[in-house]
Amino acid sequence: MGVQVAMLMGDVAERIASGIERLSRSKYDFSDYTDILKAITAGDIDLIPQGQEFPVAHAVYGTIEYIVMRKGVEKVADDPDAVTVTIMPKYLLSANGGSTAATFQFDRAEAFAKVEEEIPANTVCKFTTIAYGGWTAGTYNFTATAAIPQGSMLCINGNQGTALTSLSVQVFASQKATSASATYPISSGAGSATVDLGTWGTDCNHPQRVSYGSNNDAESAILQWLNADTGENFMDSVWEPQTKYDMMPTSYTSLKGFFGGLPEAFRNALKTCVVHNITNNVFESQDSAYTVNSEYTYNAKVFLPSREEIYGSNENANEASETQFPPCLFLTAFLFST
Repeated sequence: MGVQVAMLMGDVAERIASGIERLSRSKYDFSDYTDILKAITAGDIDLIPQGQEFPVAHAVYGTIEYIVMRKGVEKVADDPDAVTVTIMPKYLLSANGGSTAATFQFDRAEAFAKVEEEIPANTVCKFTTIAYGGWTAGTYNFTATAAIPQGSMLCINGNQGTALTSLSVQVFASQKATSASATYPISSGAGSATVDLGTWGTDCNHPQRVSYGSNNDAESAILQWLNADTGENFMDSVWEPQTKYDMMPTSYTSLKGFFGGLPEAFRNALKTCVVHNITNNVFESQDSAYTVNSEYTYNAKVFLPSREEIYGSNENANEASETQFPPCLFLTAFLFST
């Protein structure tokens, strides 16, 4: 009998505790992000349900539905003991905040060389490349019919899906330039070259990056765009090259930074997080702060989730182990009656 009474009293205590929690939660409307911020400020972070959805109006992309993914995992860069709430958009970003995804370039195809000294007009230039996809290893040349100024960027007008001899070298005046100032067809062999631009993958950029851009998250164009607070200006006013081969995406002349389009109160609540990552396992630029196939961290307020966080597995065994996002328990309204 005593055991039954104890069990009954335990059940009553549990009901009371549950009732107190419901009353506490009733102080907040967690479908409104301003109430989520109030709960965090008041130390009621435990009351915020995992899987809670809430909308945030974006100045460019309409209403974005966010989800509370987890709590207490991410670390604030300058306050590692701070309690954190990690949120993520419910849908891929789109022009109207809905479920139709827009396309945002991770990183623009990079230059294969930066011109260190002016190349005179009518100069035959050569370069050598290792094999990559449809690009055959060997030496190639082009004739610069006009002078190429110092600081110019030399790019290819296509990717490894097309043979180099069917493509051309494009000259861009700077790393922020989006239109080529000159285009020269590529021929096989050294020809009568008097200028050697070097070998791709050693003293020039790697053909993978010449074809597709950087795969290093910290040096990517999209990380700059996600965290840019550009106000009324476009990304071309704030974008900075991360390596000597980096090129600004052409869309940045008409694209504003993502962070700057969020409400001010929401922006102020987002803290700078320590993000774990790993470098490219093929190549890092000679002037990069990173080395090939190495773990590293960077700081950001807005960042892309990792493969581990989404799928629960790592592509590279050298990558630091992270925590997969747990299944979200979405809220359901219940009706109680007596």
